[in-house]
Amino acid sequence: MPRRPIDRFLIATVLWLAPAFTVWYLLASVLLMPIAGWVQVVLTQGFGYAIVAVEQQGTMVDIVTRFVMAAPTTGAAPPNAQGQLVFSINALKYAYGLPLLVALTLAAPTAIGEKLYRVVMGSLLLLPVPVWGITCEALKVLVFQMGPGVAGQMGTTPFTRELLALAYQLGYLILPAMTPILLWAAFHRDFLRELLPQARRATPPAVTGE
Repeated sequence: MPRRPIDRFLIATVLWLAPAFTVWYLLASVLLMPIAGWVQVVLTQGFGYAIVAVEQQGTMVDIVTRFVMAAPTTGAAPPNAQGQLVFSINALKYAYGLPLLVALTLAAPTAIGEKLYRVVMGSLLLLPVPVWGITCEALKVLVFQMGPGVAGQMGTTPFTRELLALAYQLGYLILPAMTPILLWAAFHRDFLRELLPQARRATPPAVTGE
């Protein structure tokens, strides 16, 4: 059995990751409901000229736009047919911070009541992260991937397109992974102070030349 708190914590975190992600995946359709609801509010209120509705389909979020595009040239569609532009976004890739926070919280040596409180508060504080990510991806698809006809109607400039690209990268690469760790650190400052000296003692001294 590891003696150092940092070793026990790391092992416990690894052991909690699998059940936390399993439960999260099984309950994803329910857990994503408030996220889809807030994305609906942000996109329809802030970009109502382009987006009509946001509809959740399990773990996918359908973005229903006001734009009309030519239907795919298949045998099922008549020639020159048009249809409303709808595309889907996988919401899970922006929401995995919750099971990560749960695993970190359960691994920390705190009382059950404290764990429950921190998981609930953390889940509420994490809510803007997937909302940000899904919103930025929806706008990114319209501005960069749907052709000049749609992009021209979005009213963007070179500067706002650069901002959108940065916001998308932030929401996809950084926020989902870093936010739960920062929240955990904020909730467990006392335990973190206990871990840091252990981490420093575990680091071998640097070898200096004579």
